[in-house]
Amino acid sequence: MKRQAPVRASAEIVACAEKAQNLFANEQPQAALALIEEGLQKSDHARLWRQKARLLVFFEREAEATELLSRILMNVWLPGFWELAQSGLPLSYALLAKTQKVAYFPVRKCACTSLHNVMAVLEGHAPKGEDIHDSVAQYSLIDRSQQREHLAEYFSVLIVRSPIDRIRSFYEGNIKMRDHLVRDSGGKDSFCGLSTRPNYHEFLEQFHAYRRTFATVRNHTDALVDYVGRDASLFDWVGGVGQTSELIDMLSERSGMKLPKLQDMQAGGSAERKAAYNKHEQALVDHYKADYEAFGRWF
Repeated sequence: MKRQAPVRASAEIVACAEKAQNLFANEQPQAALALIEEGLQKSDHARLWRQKARLLVFFEREAEATELLSRILMNVWLPGFWELAQSGLPLSYALLAKTQKVAYFPVRKCACTSLHNVMAVLEGHAPKGEDIHDSVAQYSLIDRSQQREHLAEYFSVLIVRSPIDRIRSFYEGNIKMRDHLVRDSGGKDSFCGLSTRPNYHEFLEQFHAYRRTFATVRNHTDALVDYVGRDASLFDWVGGVGQTSELIDMLSERSGMKLPKLQDMQAGGSAERKAAYNKHEQALVDHYKADYEAFGRWF
């Protein structure tokens, strides 16, 4: 797949996009979509198409969003993680330690922050903790149809995790502890009919509504296969989050560097939820069927 240089948005396009964004933030999604549609009659700019795709997802028009993103995503600047996942294109983000020839494919809630910092150290930089995620400009976009060819000199690694454990971790760490939904709604107690401080059962009961409404939920709960494909053989090393220390030992030996030792991660949440899937979690298992088929041996 050949990428073209993105076209800079005009002041008129920027104004239209920002007005539509504000309409959505003020819980007027229909007006936002109408404005974007009006803008697209005057301009074919990718920024407007991306916003339309985001609104189509909100209105549960997933197939239309997928078709749209599959057409434009190769020619946009820094596509988002959820956009790559939604597009259906064989594209993944990877972090490349070019000196040490290590390629790490990040998936949210799969020891992602820890491995980002390890990759920074491999490149001779200081770890930054949570701030390591500040920009997607650090990522390289990899075409999975040519992954082995393009990364022939690299040791490619992937950490995976049970989908339900990823959901638990996202709820505990991002919604409950860090108030991501409150932040993303501009401090509101509710947004488009959804509580921004839901309890866990409420979040699970309305899981798909949260996914279509909040991009942060989508980013952290999209399927593994939508991020990295279904072919585990494309990677030189695949492991579960409980094998994080094993991977770091391997990278330390490979690089000859003393890398920060990390504690192996476990499922998030309270003890009673760790014991077994509750009925709401069990209802989500089918949503991630492809993940279990492709990577279940490492969960």
